[in-house]
Amino acid sequence: MTNRSVVLRSILFHVAAVAAMLPFVPVLPLLLVPDRGVSRPFVTAYLRLLAILARAVAGIGWRIEGIENLPPAPFLVASRHESAWEVLFFPLIFDDPLAFAKREIFSYPLGGLIARRGGHVAIDRGGDLAGLKAAFEAARRAVAAGRNVLIFPSGTRDPAQRDRIHGGVGALYDLLGVPCVPVELDSGTCWPPGTWLKRPGTVHVRIGAPIPVGLDRRTFADTLRTRLEALAREASPTTGDVREKTA
Repeated sequence: MTNRSVVLRSILFHVAAVAAMLPFVPVLPLLLVPDRGVSRPFVTAYLRLLAILARAVAGIGWRIEGIENLPPAPFLVASRHESAWEVLFFPLIFDDPLAFAKREIFSYPLGGLIARRGGHVAIDRGGDLAGLKAAFEAARRAVAAGRNVLIFPSGTRDPAQRDRIHGGVGALYDLLGVPCVPVELDSGTCWPPGTWLKRPGTVHVRIGAPIPVGLDRRTFADTLRTRLEALAREASPTTGDVREKTA
């Protein structure tokens, strides 16, 4: 597809995404209600609509492989991080997990309000230990209530660093006491970071076998790294239980 076509479709998608928010304006005050159950149906509906627009306008869909690997909730999702795509659409795939997000997101007027009302957790990448403990405690409470948790082990979308695994991921796994599901994806190809352009194609989300509870932190980190690398090496996009979705 020519660059001109990519630019045109990207512009149309962003315009459509903003326009799609208009029907939800009357219910925006619900975001002020502390109970996330009140606003969640509307946030989910908008994300589903956004997924439809991504397919119809920008030509971006997704395929899920290995859905049969998902254990009963709650579980910890440990995913590679390539772009904002997974931040937007993983709530649809993994049943609205509590997510760890960089603190800057919580300063955005609308996005920050949605993140707070969704019960998501701010992470200070400057190394605030007290803040990290509070974040882990919030995740523990979420799991106790039966909610899944999402974390990006690298903590960054930087291609040079996004395959690393922070030590805190092992500590979180140890604390939560639930299986960890490794997830690999290639969202950066269609939804690249650092640009508003959207490139048509299919985002492949590969779900690996869950890592059982009870491993020591070092063994867990090694196992997670090995499984993510194995998922990345998979050449065929049609192995396992494959589901193509637009919403």
